Amino acid sequence: MSMRVAIAGGGLAGLTCAKYLVDAGCDVQLYEGMPFLGGRASTYRDPDGEWVEQGLHLFLGTYSEFKALLRSIGQAPDEVLCWMDEIRFQDPEGPQARFGINPFSNPVKTALSFLGQNDYLDPLDKISLLPLVAPALLDFDYLQREHDDKTVTDWWRRLGGTPNVLERYLRPFCRAIQFTDPDDFSAFNFLGWVHHTAYDLAHAYAGGYRGPRDETIFKPLASYLEQRGALLRTGVRLEGVDFDVARGRVAAFHLSDGNRITADAFVLALPAWSVAPILPPALREDPFFSKIASLPISPAISVQLWFDGSVIDSADYTLVARSIASVYQDQSTNAYPDPRGSRVSIIVSPADDWLDLDDAEILDEVLRVLEQVQPPVRGATLRKSVVLKHRSHLIRPLPGAMSQRPTQHTPVPNLFLAGDWTQQDYFGSQEGAVRSGKSCADTLLARWLDVSS
Repeated sequence: MSMRVAIAGGGLAGLTCAKYLVDAGCDVQLYEGMPFLGGRASTYRDPDGEWVEQGLHLFLGTYSEFKALLRSIGQAPDEVLCWMDEIRFQDPEGPQARFGINPFSNPVKTALSFLGQNDYLDPLDKISLLPLVAPALLDFDYLQREHDDKTVTDWWRRLGGTPNVLERYLRPFCRAIQFTDPDDFSAFNFLGWVHHTAYDLAHAYAGGYRGPRDETIFKPLASYLEQRGALLRTGVRLEGVDFDVARGRVAAFHLSDGNRITADAFVLALPAWSVAPILPPALREDPFFSKIASLPISPAISVQLWFDGSVIDSADYTLVARSIASVYQDQSTNAYPDPRGSRVSIIVSPADDWLDLDDAEILDEVLRVLEQVQPPVRGATLRKSVVLKHRSHLIRPLPGAMSQRPTQHTPVPNLFLAGDWTQQDYFGSQEGAVRSGKSCADTLLARWLDVSS
């Protein structure tokens, strides 16, 4: 008899976990509260028929497990993604620069972009960047021990780094990738990203999607799972966990449709902030689970704009200094082809002070910034806009927070966790979600074998 597993959460972590479990012959049931799969990486059609995404996502070439997942479900990464080997930086109060990011496959472009463009980062700024790479070459566990208690700003100042690099390079990077200012951003988290790139220079590039993720990733994943017997249900939330105190095991999941789901093992592939409310007091008060509730949370705001003409001169990812519109991309030539004009996706971060403002106020600020860095925006007509406010979007990488993340296995022998907020090397990211889901499946299967033997 195969092991029965119930998974709550149909984002990347839950779906990845389900994939590796069905591959191992498990009987899997997965439940997702939203009407579509994908979680925070999801895309969906709005009433106008336009694709809307929960937020702009950057796919790094070093995302090895995510690429392996795509290949295993018949989705070649090069067909799902369009690759870029440079990133643009802009300063509304000054110049812009394009930096090559792949010294392995395009060394000349990378070197020339670094040696030139001195109006953006001058020679002294660039010299001060060199110490950034050295500590990232150290052991990952060492980076955690030595740097998770420091912020990026403190660490940079101790190195004698220049203020210009902090404002024009490090701050927009931190805001774009983890929605947090370097003044609050764990140096371990930051150096971890540099570490992964330094040890995999052959894949030091970034990718954008060739279509909505619902069609390029989540529907193929769902098809793969259902063809192998998995049950997938959307629009059904997990509302409670039935815990048998006497046996010390989870007995069932209680769903929003009134059903009580029993299984041999259970997986919570929910966001960290959704875990505590559905746990019974006996588990909520356990030190392992109570730490989850204390993890710091970062909000985010996604803004999507449709223009009547082309207003952005590149499809590359662009990071913006001195601005809450920290990163944007014109997706009208890649993810969402549109002959009518630019379709721009923007992340507002840090979003804390903007969550309670009207959408119109947020939109005005975003347009003001775009007009400064992309003058054609001033004369264009905005056809449509969508503002999505996520009050909770990922674990904020405050000093110490990365070390407090829980493992995929819990003190309850048949309860497991999956999510980019659990312990893995890629922090809050798509790769982190995939790695956590795979690790969760591996841990669950290993524990099942121990019990069965």
